[in-house]
Amino acid sequence: MIQAFANTLGGSPGADQLGTREEAAAWLRGAGLLPAEAGLSNSEHAALLRLRESMRDVLAAHTAGREDADAASRLTRALADGRLVLTVDAASAVRLASAARSSYPNLVADIAVAIAGSAASGGWPRLKACSAPQCGQAFCDESESAAGRHCPAHAGSS
Repeated sequence: MIQAFANTLGGSPGADQLGTREEAAAWLRGAGLLPAEAGLSNSEHAALLRLRESMRDVLAAHTAGREDADAASRLTRALADGRLVLTVDAASAVRLASAARSSYPNLVADIAVAIAGSAASGGWPRLKACSAPQCGQAFCDESESAAGRHCPAHAGSS
């Protein structure tokens, strides 16, 4: 889900699947992140685009093998909209969930939980942004050295 969300912005002009509120809501519904009856306000749409951009900036830092405190801070702020809490059920099962009742914080929480799961499994640092010109697509670096810089479509690029 993280990779698909990051890849809603393509390398070519006009390839933004979240470009308008309606397009964003349709994509989010298709991804199972937004209920069928829900939409996005202008401010939620703007926040969603900031979330995606900050995530893509962090993935670019992964690719470059560098830390980017500004991008990490922006992603942290964007994910705060999810209002995550730890819940414990009667069987003592523990999980992260959104404390919010509205749709937008819940979808942000779903993305945050996916990132946390990826980090826990060791996959988060391997999620990168292709460094090929005009690409930037998110990909999972499956190389043994974790030094990949290009998505499968540009794997032969230097």
